[in-house]
Amino acid sequence: MRWIFPSTQQISSYPGLTPFQAALLARRGIGPAEAERFIRSGIEDMYDPRLMKGATAAAAIISDTIDRQVPITVYGDYDCDGVTGTALLVESLTKLGASVDWYINSRFVEGFGMHPLGIEEIARRGTPRLIISVDNGISAGDAVRRARELGMQVVITDHHEPSEELPPADVIVNPKQAGCAYPEKHLAGVGVAFKVMQILFQAAGRPREILRSLDLVAIGTVADVMPVTGENRIFIKNGLKLINWGNRTRIGLQAIKDAANLKGDVNAHYHLGFIFGPMLNATGRIDGVPAAAVELLLTADRHRAAGLAAQLRKVNEERQELTRRQTEVALTQAQTKMQGTGAPGFIVVYNPAFHEGIVGLIASRLKEVYHRPVLALTDSHEPGVLKGSVRSVKGFSVKEHLIDGCADLLLKGGGHEMAAGCSLIKENLAALCCRLDAAVHQAPADLFVPSVGIDYVLEPKEMDRGLVTQIEEFAPYGAGFPRPNFLLAPFWPEQVRFVGRDGNHLRLSGQGVIAIGFNQAEAFRKANPQGTLALLGLPEINDYDRSVQFRLRNAGWRNLADLPGDIGFPEDVEAAG
Repeated sequence: MRWIFPSTQQISSYPGLTPFQAALLARRGIGPAEAERFIRSGIEDMYDPRLMKGATAAAAIISDTIDRQVPITVYGDYDCDGVTGTALLVESLTKLGASVDWYINSRFVEGFGMHPLGIEEIARRGTPRLIISVDNGISAGDAVRRARELGMQVVITDHHEPSEELPPADVIVNPKQAGCAYPEKHLAGVGVAFKVMQILFQAAGRPREILRSLDLVAIGTVADVMPVTGENRIFIKNGLKLINWGNRTRIGLQAIKDAANLKGDVNAHYHLGFIFGPMLNATGRIDGVPAAAVELLLTADRHRAAGLAAQLRKVNEERQELTRRQTEVALTQAQTKMQGTGAPGFIVVYNPAFHEGIVGLIASRLKEVYHRPVLALTDSHEPGVLKGSVRSVKGFSVKEHLIDGCADLLLKGGGHEMAAGCSLIKENLAALCCRLDAAVHQAPADLFVPSVGIDYVLEPKEMDRGLVTQIEEFAPYGAGFPRPNFLLAPFWPEQVRFVGRDGNHLRLSGQGVIAIGFNQAEAFRKANPQGTLALLGLPEINDYDRSVQFRLRNAGWRNLADLPGDIGFPEDVEAAG
């Protein structure tokens, strides 16, 4: 693991901020001129939705459809972004007087994206009809053509990368499409849908009413790993206020909090990403269609919400156990392959027993272990066809190297720079592996060296509640604006203990500081560092006794003597290990 140390260059003046806060913003590329807007992240800082190409035209079609009393179907997706986007559109359109229902593909039948089979099912509900997609549709040429043949209009709202040939929809709303001047390009699908609804509610003279949906936007944005910067930061910060609104919290979200036994305020980096998101994703992963999740977000019945939340919790627990078991199988397979081939290239694992709904989670876990792009594959419901998910590291685009670079070997593919899904004929797998391996070996080697950036150097005497407050003032944290990393030095461990039921956690104490490393006892024993240390982690409040402690990152220690002598530190120094 490479530690990247703070620059010694002079930090610009940030009026009203502490040295740590100024250093953090400077390191994250946020200058003094942008700092006030970044910190405030107020509703007034949102961009005009009419700047988004197609949004005004989409709103006009939707408004006309409502006026003519033509029914509307929301065509969503089965992940958390699609689920929250579906709920947002159904709820918002209902408030505007629309006759609206929704449709989401089965993960295991139609798969991702608007599909002709789905269009046929919607048409059986009656035509004419307007279909509005959310979090999908940008690559659905065949499905859109079929919808129009059947007498339906189609408005696409999506955030995935457009292909060269766009579907023949009545309107496309996607900030990534050519000619779109919208300043924020990295919205989630639910965020794009929200901007269209903003126009409609503004036209109806009810501009603040749509803001009540920011709780859904916040969850979908975090769950889809969108950057917590720009307009997304505004969505998340203000959405969290709604989620933490006491007895005025959305009934379905309160039911999730109760089912997960959450007592305090919900935060973005942990609660939304690791509790709300997975629970709302669970039925879509395991059962194929997230009907219970959509219903939970829309219900006004507290008893029904409690039952649905309990159902999602149970399915999510089953998903967690299945993921654990199948990830172990995938890790063994990857290790066996590397024993024969040496240095890994693009890691591809295939097992017909892998559950189709969790191959993305398997790929994510292997990427964390090996810091390489990973494709996890399983058999689809079609004989001879494999289906899988890929996760990559920053700087290696799977859209470029897999979706575009291997298009001739794929049946279907789509996604983002660092995450995608695809299907292919099994006979093409060997050729695909060779081509992907070559792409990795031709890429700069340092892309595949894990690294962590240090934001601030901290002395033990500076560890106090005030510092934790400074950190919390800059929340929310997440993708694009991760929680800060502190280097605590010099640290002399006066006591080393291995704690927990199995003695697998590390507890260091000294100089008035307690440092905790979960599941790090064995690694510390093997490393056996001596003398004065430098610790890598984050000051935080212990939930149990409310004391301030230092939470270690994995392998978050070095012998101070192994680091540069000046703890001003050069820009980029590689530490051993």
